[in-house]
Amino acid sequence: MFKFKNQKGFTLMELMVVVIIVMVLAGIGVPVYMNYIKESKKSEAYAIIDAINSGAKVFFQKNGTYAGGTMDNFLATEDVDNAQYFRYALSNQASGGYRVRATESGSWAPAGAVIDWTQDGANGSEGDAGTGSFDEDGW
Repeated sequence: MFKFKNQKGFTLMELMVVVIIVMVLAGIGVPVYMNYIKESKKSEAYAIIDAINSGAKVFFQKNGTYAGGTMDNFLATEDVDNAQYFRYALSNQASGGYRVRATESGSWAPAGAVIDWTQDGANGSEGDAGTGSFDEDGW
């Protein structure tokens, strides 16, 4: 075989090594990126539940109870209506607390995945709005 004097380029082996390195990096990077996207979408639920909670505390200070509260009373209707990734439901409104459930909408999350906020321990006679906690199920 005839060789040229200043022959330049890459061998097939060098190209295959580069392709393998790129595939390994993609195999690691894609799942990490997908998890990052899922977590960023979940942040919508936390932000809207915090908005509902803030409005609920205003409602509690005016009425001394959470009973009878709605998304509108809790000043969160606009936030809930503009939500993209979750559906929100308010339940168990009583004198001592309430519950907000954010359920994924769409197919981007595991089926049945929810984020709950439970507010409890309120005492209207003492003006104590109680405490709450988040709980994630199905993630």
